[in-house]
Amino acid sequence: MSSVSYYISNLLEKMTSTDKDFRFMATNDLMLELQKDSIKLDEDSERKVVTMLLKLLEDKNGEVQNLAVKCLAPLVSKVKEPQNDEDQ
Repeated sequence: MSSVSYYISNLLEKMTSTDKDFRFMATNDLMLELQKDSIKLDEDSERKVVTMLLKLLEDKNGEVQNLAVKCLAPLVSKVKEPQNDEDQ
């Protein structure tokens, strides 16, 4: 597992925390990573990130929801086509 995949996995795990602050900070860190041109997600990481962000769009904390929405734009440019139209 590459260091990026490991880091993303750790962030995804924190996004499932019952503590809204952990979810917020992990989502913020993910957004910062997604904004870097150098980051490349493998297929498994892509799927997990997409799934987690869709869950966070329904988070009980509004700040976490808003941050998840902000992650969508940089994520779309990183994800390969099959992930983008998976639900269509």
